[in-house]
Amino acid sequence: MTFAPLVTAANFFANINVFALLHVMNQGAYKIPDFQRDSSQWDEPKRSLFIESIINGFAVPPLIIYPEDDPSTGREIFQVIDGQQRLMTIKEFVEGDFALASEDDVDYSENVGALISQKRWGDLEQSIKTQIENYVLNFLVLPKNLDPMLRRNIFRRINEGGLPLSRHDLRLSDFGDSKRVYYIRIAGIFDTSRPGSARMRDVATARFLLKYPWKNNAAWKQWWNGTKLSQGQAPSEMFLYYVIARDLGSVDTLLESQKTLSSLRLSYHRNRTTASVLDIYCAQAKAEKDISNANSHPQILASLEKMEEWFTDFELWFNTLKTAKVPRINANSSTKIAFFIAAASENWPGPDGPTQITESQWELVQIFLTQGPGMILDTIGLEFPIAKGKWPGQKKQIVRTFEICSEIKKK
Repeated sequence: MTFAPLVTAANFFANINVFALLHVMNQGAYKIPDFQRDSSQWDEPKRSLFIESIINGFAVPPLIIYPEDDPSTGREIFQVIDGQQRLMTIKEFVEGDFALASEDDVDYSENVGALISQKRWGDLEQSIKTQIENYVLNFLVLPKNLDPMLRRNIFRRINEGGLPLSRHDLRLSDFGDSKRVYYIRIAGIFDTSRPGSARMRDVATARFLLKYPWKNNAAWKQWWNGTKLSQGQAPSEMFLYYVIARDLGSVDTLLESQKTLSSLRLSYHRNRTTASVLDIYCAQAKAEKDISNANSHPQILASLEKMEEWFTDFELWFNTLKTAKVPRINANSSTKIAFFIAAASENWPGPDGPTQITESQWELVQIFLTQGPGMILDTIGLEFPIAKGKWPGQKKQIVRTFEICSEIKKK
């Protein structure tokens, strides 16, 4: 076997100062790929220390970019493979979007602490502004025309030392060129004020004519805000679990068709993991979007219109659970709650009202959502299985959740 490296062309460095960088950024020369995280991931102290590093001339790691030709204009643009947080922190600070943290909260160097504490760009001395504008950033430029999967693999390897990309981050990137997958993406947005969230909503509108589905996301935002889970697209993944629970028949059809799995170039039967099933569902959604592929990719999954209808149920039940009936539920139980909302939506007309779910039934729902398998078995009479990352166990959880809701309905 002859060895051949995946990247054969030599990488090279480019240098640009902050003043020139901001100019080309405002002209759209830099693009944030879909698999990058929300640019609001850095908190105020981290952003402030980064700006202070620039002021003091400290070295910062090089940014990694990938050149490609913009199909609409033909001009060369650069995808930011690593460095989104750094670029956006500089841009947002110079544009006056945030003030630097207080000296009480950040350990600034003695020479600048008093000069920059709690100050915005417009409040800084001109000498400090000039220092920032003249600071030179280093860019590592990848060879052109790399395979997209290789680019994502490079990004994943780069970030393994910090907070790695989740499987769902990559899933949304790989299969995001689909109305249904992008709808799943924006259903997970919990803080609409974040720049990354605004970018996702803009793409949803411009590319897919999709609107942000939440009418009242206050409880959704409060539930996820500040959690580590939310940094890996867990809110969107929760909605995907809900969709799969309601579209379980389609999932069975997909997994039973070796022809379909082969056409998607994805494997399930080797390891039978839940993650592979989520990948297959999203891959099929992407494949179905192209009518010309109808022969090789038959229309199996629920339509976008059906998903939008299901979202209405999801929002109603989630808000009722979190704000009124089971306020103690937390984000660590997101998958279980997704399965419950799917089952509840098909067992009751709605969460409130005299002909709908009763208070005594709500007490059992609270036990199911907040207690372990032993208590569930003792009070409801049915055992709730453990999935352990495998789809057969996860499917049993979905089926059992429907059975538990049916049993609660009899009480």
